[in-house]
Amino acid sequence: MRRHIALSTLLMCSALLAPTARAAEALDALPSDLDALSLADNAPTEPQAVARPWRLFVEGSLRRTSIDDPDSRYESNRASIDGRIDATLAPGIRGVFSNRLDLRHSNRRGVEGDVNTVREAYLSWAPTDHQVFDLGRVNVRHGAAYGYNPTDWFKEGAVRSIVSLDPAVLRENRQGTVVLQGQHLWSGGSLKAAYSPNLGDRPNPGTFSLNVGATNPHHRWLLAGSTKISDKLNAELLLYGGQSTREQLGLNLSGLVGDATVLFGEFSIGKGPSLIAQSQNLNANSRYRSRAAVGLTYTTEFNLSLTAEAEYNEAGPTRRQWRALPGVTPLGQLGFLETSQALQDLPARSAGFVYATWKDALVRRLDLSAFVRRENETRSRVQWLEARYHWDRVDLVAQWQQFSGSRQSIFGSVPQSRTIELAVRFYL
Repeated sequence: MRRHIALSTLLMCSALLAPTARAAEALDALPSDLDALSLADNAPTEPQAVARPWRLFVEGSLRRTSIDDPDSRYESNRASIDGRIDATLAPGIRGVFSNRLDLRHSNRRGVEGDVNTVREAYLSWAPTDHQVFDLGRVNVRHGAAYGYNPTDWFKEGAVRSIVSLDPAVLRENRQGTVVLQGQHLWSGGSLKAAYSPNLGDRPNPGTFSLNVGATNPHHRWLLAGSTKISDKLNAELLLYGGQSTREQLGLNLSGLVGDATVLFGEFSIGKGPSLIAQSQNLNANSRYRSRAAVGLTYTTEFNLSLTAEAEYNEAGPTRRQWRALPGVTPLGQLGFLETSQALQDLPARSAGFVYATWKDALVRRLDLSAFVRRENETRSRVQWLEARYHWDRVDLVAQWQQFSGSRQSIFGSVPQSRTIELAVRFYL
């Protein structure tokens, strides 16, 4: 049963790999680094009425989950404490610490356990207005797209606890990577370099583990340069590599068309094995594989934003390869999906993703968010809907999610077919 639950968690993670650059405009954004031109997403999740160096909230939820069929259900509850502090320690020096503790209980044995996630813990030094250096655990995010981010390479092994399928929340709540990074900014552009050392060889699932074996499994480096091509077009070029990692080249583009439409594209290419080869620990020859996400976001005058995105992963399986996995090994599909979870990579060759968010929907203080992802190889879907009502210091939240498709399909094979959750959040 633990494997079944891990599988459901896996697909929630892989279906929503990363949020987007526009998520950084959410109400709870805390002050970001100086890289105003970066296409990375700060993915904030809650409102901030008054500028202050800290944020803290507690949250409780009740969840009912259907497994395989509506007649098989279990209940679970969660209590969470989530905090972040970003304070000036001395002129030019900041200290950042971000942590989340999830205490979880279920009437189904082995479903969930308590998890503490140290998202960020680092010092930042700005010797000049144009230079910044960071040392410690940093959530290094890159990508212009919403649902799938091929250039967000530090996402591997980063998610310890899934509390929502919202792409922005998934990206915000993941563990950062222990890095030394520096950034230089000038008018119209920036250049960033990051080095991540090898600090462990395997993940540690312990409740209060720093889990550096998951975020720092080998030596890695990243170079990223961004530029403002025009008043309406930004670009970012990236180069990534390291120990046991072939060099990967990435490109992010984001442009404004008219007053209400943003076009975006995200691309990467480099040598590497397929997801199937990685899941079966095969010493297959690496070859060049491309990944991409392209789309647009349209925002109406009444605060409704609609995003449509096409996604492609050349390392993912075709329909024939997916259906052949049980013949290779009885647990072939499960092993494949577990690998996809660890890498946070798209588990299908291609997919379509539609995301909508509506602020003050129908009535003031009511926010609605929803998405649908359909993978094209086995024609299965994952759907998610959230309604959130705000008071001054309290949020009331209702969420619904469902995996649809035949039992032989990618998302249809998830045992955890449907979930309904009610939550309340108190801001302190």
